[in-house]
Amino acid sequence: MWRFGGRPGRASRGADIGALLVPEAFGVDPGLRTACEAVRGGDAEAGLPLLAESREDPETRVLRAVELGRAAVDRPGDVAALVEGGADRADAVLWLGYALLARIPGRPAGRTSTAERKAVSATLHEARDVLEVAAELRPGDAAPWEGLQNAAAGLSADREDKDRIWRETIARAPHLFPAHMTRVRALCPPPGESAATGAAEEMFAFAGSVADTAPEGSPLPAVLALAHAEHLRRERDRLSEAGNMDFVVNGAMGRLYGEAVQELFSFARDWVARAVPHPRDAQAHHLFGWAFHKAGTAEAARWHLNAVGGLRCDLPWSLFGRASTEAGRAMAELGVDPAGDPGA
Repeated sequence: MWRFGGRPGRASRGADIGALLVPEAFGVDPGLRTACEAVRGGDAEAGLPLLAESREDPETRVLRAVELGRAAVDRPGDVAALVEGGADRADAVLWLGYALLARIPGRPAGRTSTAERKAVSATLHEARDVLEVAAELRPGDAAPWEGLQNAAAGLSADREDKDRIWRETIARAPHLFPAHMTRVRALCPPPGESAATGAAEEMFAFAGSVADTAPEGSPLPAVLALAHAEHLRRERDRLSEAGNMDFVVNGAMGRLYGEAVQELFSFARDWVARAVPHPRDAQAHHLFGWAFHKAGTAEAARWHLNAVGGLRCDLPWSLFGRASTEAGRAMAELGVDPAGDPGA
């Protein structure tokens, strides 16, 4: 159970803390960090054994495909060449698809040119085509379908296509954590739709259902916190696009409060009490930590962000700025030291 009650130690400034954080995958899978460094150095073959080992473990396979894709973001040709060199075609094509996805910017700052938008669209179409091949090569593999969810979101695919990909994904891996996160984001209403319209109801209904029906000890209930983050991000963008100044927008956003916080608190405590080790535990702690920090529930937020140690997760922090900066700022405000003892 949570050991509340400790006094926060001295923390560095948020930017300094953010610089200490490393991707969650490297904490879960230390060998992955070594392989990614080798890939960045030009040894693409170093990533193949990790993909081969994870064929029967969708959570690990997606985790590895994402990080190996990021490592090869500037060298997709090296990954494509592996097929010619006799590598397992399904593994190499899956990796290439994620390397192409890694080339897509998260949320570009400011306006983008027509040429930039066309380049992003072309890359997303290429990633989609490659991942469809990966899905055909290994029909039981959920990882290509999880990647296709992201490609469909980036291409603003129609709802029927998004629903089809979602069904294919969960048919292969019913509890795949990143797939559920992507689904939450896919159900988030488009910019410009006010919360007053009830446009976010489907997203919250889905996230709440996932939290209610998650296997005992699973971190999946944390996707409900992501739904709240997406909702606040959308409302912030709507207020900004309406011409409000930043300080007005920030003041209007307020905090999470009331029944929403109590619901998240209940799900978080139940998960912690029965937790079964999972590759996405750090991600769940970040989601709950963000939510409780936003709610002003400092003790719970501090506990969850202490639990991540020095591991960084992009979501939900990247919805509001640079992930490492936003997470570091929250840790600094709460007195969390990622270099200290997570259990302190």
